[in-house]
This record gives sequence, C-alpha cells and structure tokens, in this order.
Amino acid sequence: MTIASWGFLVSAVVALGGALLAVGLRSIFHNILGFALAMLGVAGVFGSLGSDFLAAVFVLVYVGAVAIAMVYAVMLSHPLDQPHRPRKGLKIAGAATLAAGVAAALWGVLRRARWPAAVPGGDTSAAQAGTRFLTDYVLAFELVSVLLVVAKISAVMVARRARAGRGAW
Repeated sequence: MTIASWGFLVSAVVALGGALLAVGLRSIFHNILGFALAMLGVAGVFGSLGSDFLAAVFVLVYVGAVAIAMVYAVMLSHPLDQPHRPRKGLKIAGAATLAAGVAAALWGVLRRARWPAAVPGGDTSAAQAGTRFLTDYVLAFELVSVLLVVAKISAVMVARRARAGRGAW
C-alpha cells in the first residue's frame, strides 16, 4: 500500500469512528465532539484524494458549524435538573434497522454508478468552485441556506413548546 492509500484508510476509519461516537454516546457535548471528529476524517479523505479545497472547506465550515451546534445543543437540550428518560429498545432497533437499510441502498447505488474518469488538466480551483456556486448553482445554494434557517427556527419552536409543557407537537 502507498502512503496515499494509508492516508485514505486512516481518514476513513477516523470518519467512521467519529460517526459512531456521534450517534452512540449519551452526552450531547460528546456527540458534538464525535461529529467534529467525523468531519475531520471526511476532510482527511478529501485531502488524501487530492481535493485540498474541499478538505479546507470541510474543516472551516464544520468547525464553525460545530461551534454553532454546541450553542443550539445547550439551548435545546434536556435540562439537567430533570430526571433522565431511558431510551426504548424498540426505538433503538428501529433506528438501527433504518440506518442499515439506507446504508445498503446507498451502497448499492454507488456500486452500480458509472463514475466519470478524471479530466487531466481540469480546473478544480477555489475560484472556479466559487464562480460555479454564484452562477450555475446559485438557486440551489440559496435554497439550502433557507432550508437551514427554517430548520433552526423549527427546532427552537419545538423546544419552546416542549418546555412550556404543551408537548412537542
């Protein structure tokens, strides 16, 4: 194995380990740290594949996103002075089954996909990516930002209702 292959393998293991920590730990703070570790692993995968721009974007965006997620986690989490509600085994099994099904479906699609060969000498610079975001993909870029704002506002409203004693719905 080459050094690049080892870098890819280590980065993939870090990403998977971080993802498992993000969904498996009980503390919201530890979940966020697991998420950050997973995103660093994904950035390492991009870096090992030669996409330095995407690796840098992942580190910059997700480090910022993790800081915001920590603020929202503290704001929306279950108060520590109230008793902890145990997780139900049926919900855990259902979530694990759904996750395995989605992973299997994605794996099947990725295995059957026809991947284009890399274009030698193709421009993959940050300037080209920025130009494409602000010209060809500006509508998708703006729709994603609106979707994120709506999701944050919805989470705050659901949390307020739950704390006011009216239930989440």
